[in-house]
Amino acid sequence: MKNLFILFLIVSNTVMIGQETIGGGASDPGGNTAIGPFSSTIIVQQKARNTTIKGHQYFEENNEIATIYVNKKQVRQCLVRYNAFNGELEYVDDNKRFNMLKVENLEVALKKYSYKLFEYEGDRQFFIVYNKGPFSLGMKALKKVKQGKEAVTSYDASTPSKYVENNKYFIINNEVGEVKKVKLKKKDILKVLDKKEELEKFASSKKLSFKKEKDLIKIINYYNSI
Repeated sequence: MKNLFILFLIVSNTVMIGQETIGGGASDPGGNTAIGPFSSTIIVQQKARNTTIKGHQYFEENNEIATIYVNKKQVRQCLVRYNAFNGELEYVDDNKRFNMLKVENLEVALKKYSYKLFEYEGDRQFFIVYNKGPFSLGMKALKKVKQGKEAVTSYDASTPSKYVENNKYFIINNEVGEVKKVKLKKKDILKVLDKKEELEKFASSKKLSFKKEKDLIKIINYYNSI
C-alpha cells in the first residue's frame, strides 16, 4: 500500500510539471459573474526563457494597457500582450499571466489597434484590427522559429535560431464578420473593395501606397467615409 501511494505521488507531480497551463475555477478576476473573457482561470506558466532562440514570441515588445469590451460594453482595463507564436492573447492580473478566453463579441482595444475574434480556417482566432467602421485592414500576427545553422568549418560562423515575424494581412468586413486574406498590393486590395476609381484618385492625390500598412489604413478610412 505504501509503495502504491508513493507511485501515485510521483505520477501526479510528473503530470503537473508537464502541463503548460493550469485550469482553475470560474471566478472572474475583474469581479464579473457573467461568462466573459476572464471567467476561467488559465494560468500561463512562466518558463525559463530559451536563450538559444533570439528574440521573443510576442507581437508587442512589452505589456500594454487595454480596455476590454464584450458586446460593446466596457468590462475592465488590464495589461495585455499577444503571443504570436501560439496565438493566445495574454493578460496580467495580480502579477500572474492568463490566457484570455475567446468569447463572442470580444474587443481588446489598445492605443493604435484592437484585437477582435473572427472565424478563420475552422477556428476562432485573434486578429489585429486597424480601422473602425464597416471595413478594416486586419492582420494575423504570427511568429515562427527560423532554425540556425552550426558552423561546418572553423572558417564559418554559426547562426542562432531566432523568432521571425510571418504576419498575414486581411480585409475585414466588420458588418458580417468576414475576413479575406490579401497581399499589400493595389490589385489585391481593389478585388475586395469596390469604388476603385475613387480609391485610386484619393491615394494618388495624397501620395499613398497600397503596399504600405500605414498608407492602406488611411485609404480604408477614406473608403469607410464615402
